[in-house]
Amino acid sequence: MKQTRTINLAGINFYLDEDAYIALEDYFKKLRIYFKHQPGDEEIISDIENRMAELFQQKLKSPQNVIKLDEVNEVISVLGKPGDFEQEETTAHAEDNYGNTKKRLFRDMDNSILGGVCSGLGAYLNIDQVWVRAVFLIAILSGVSLLLYLVMWIIIPPAKTTAEKLEMQGTPVNIKNIEKIIKEEMGNLKDKLEDLTEQAKNKFKRKK
Repeated sequence: MKQTRTINLAGINFYLDEDAYIALEDYFKKLRIYFKHQPGDEEIISDIENRMAELFQQKLKSPQNVIKLDEVNEVISVLGKPGDFEQEETTAHAEDNYGNTKKRLFRDMDNSILGGVCSGLGAYLNIDQVWVRAVFLIAILSGVSLLLYLVMWIIIPPAKTTAEKLEMQGTPVNIKNIEKIIKEEMGNLKDKLEDLTEQAKNKFKRKK
């Protein structure tokens, strides 16, 4: 009889048989080696753990069920392995089996002016958010949609995690895309910090 091991992913306990546990430990060991010394490595690993937890939850009929090696390998095939990202078709097909390339409606807080409703609708409908804002503005001026906007602000969740931001765009949630979006966010943050530093320097020079 195989020994059962317990792991914690994203604050959730899962039970794995010995073979599944060894395979998963080896997978995360390779991930840490691959992302070591890269910007945002800890955040990337954390988002991969969150995504893996979601996939395991989808597969389990009960939280008490034991995850086996085949299920671990299937989840790994969805997320992808370090160094084999060129196998786009295989990864995309596996993601489709989970139905996770479908877009989900979120509020886009990265491009928001107020609550991110218009930018989120733009991403979901695949149209420029400027047009969505224009429609809402016209409707608000006519006294129609202010309440609708407030209701949508309340009921539509914000895209907070990397996985949610990818799902908002209808993009497969795998290692490659998680890494890409985190590095883009870090690049944008770096640019903003450089702009603020430059503005502070110019302000100091003017005062001097």
